[in-house]
Amino acid sequence: MKIKIYGAGSIGNHLTQAARRMGWHVTVVDTDPKALERMKNDIYPTRYGKWDDSIELCIAGTEKRGGFDIIMIGTPPHVRTAVALEALKEKPKAIILEKPVSFPFDPKLKTLVSRLKSSRTLAFVGYDHAVAKSIERVADILKSGVIGDALTLDVEFREHWEGIFKAHPWLSGPQDSYLGYWKRGGGASGEHSHALHLALYLSRVAKIGAWKDVRAKFQHVKKGKLDYDAIASFAFDTDKSKTGRVIQDVVTKPTRKWARIQGSNGFVEWVCNGHPSGDVVRYAGADSVIAEEIIEKKRPDDFHAEMLHLDAVLKKKIKPAASPLAFASGVEVLRILERARKAR
Repeated sequence: MKIKIYGAGSIGNHLTQAARRMGWHVTVVDTDPKALERMKNDIYPTRYGKWDDSIELCIAGTEKRGGFDIIMIGTPPHVRTAVALEALKEKPKAIILEKPVSFPFDPKLKTLVSRLKSSRTLAFVGYDHAVAKSIERVADILKSGVIGDALTLDVEFREHWEGIFKAHPWLSGPQDSYLGYWKRGGGASGEHSHALHLALYLSRVAKIGAWKDVRAKFQHVKKGKLDYDAIASFAFDTDKSKTGRVIQDVVTKPTRKWARIQGSNGFVEWVCNGHPSGDVVRYAGADSVIAEEIIEKKRPDDFHAEMLHLDAVLKKKIKPAASPLAFASGVEVLRILERARKAR
């Protein structure tokens, strides 16, 4: 498998290491020579022990075109669709855009969606939590019927973004990147849109119905050029008269990444990194006996799970439309954000 990754920042390093863990050949492309140097001499060896000499690094414009199985796009959201449209011309088996797929009201997104429909290239979005082993376990519990009929759903991704800046020490704060601007896909609504995506996915698995009404509130920070939402909250109703809630923020310490589905007979709860060894899944049925399972993982395992999932789809073990990472699910998240913005 030959993989090309656009973007040598933190996410590009994660994707590269996960692809190399699969034994795939990787080429990384970035517009900034300093970013490539930083990847080789600092980020990658610091995180993973040493640099991998098999990884090819290229300045944008000098990279090979064509012959890649998967093209991964880890650029900032406001340039992602433009890069994806160029990537489609190479006719890879698949492209994967990091989250969010772009920025609210991106005029190029409609073109990308249209071209994907007439292309043989499969498209995905990098909401890696949705294919974590722990979320797969939650899905299995929901499908088993042990909690009865799902009544309501809550998902929270509440995390102070100091962790992001520790992973990007070349940034002095949100003003130095898209993160400080919701119109570029940043802020809590974009950066932590894992929560919206996970809520949509679990809604389908739990069969609580399609979202028909979403009400949103944003706590905005405007300071100089900065314009981002520090907190984004969403309440939704479904066409089956069920309700749910999603909260995303960039202010909470310690981090809380959590989901809970309440059923008529019990519940199932997921806590990301809820144990020093990994994620925690708790559930109970009609007998009210709470079971707790610890699914061991480290941060690189999140991205390895993503690669394993993509590999399974390409090997036709999973139907593309059934993938939690299907491109349509990423577009659905963005459309919710767009409608919420229009309603303000």
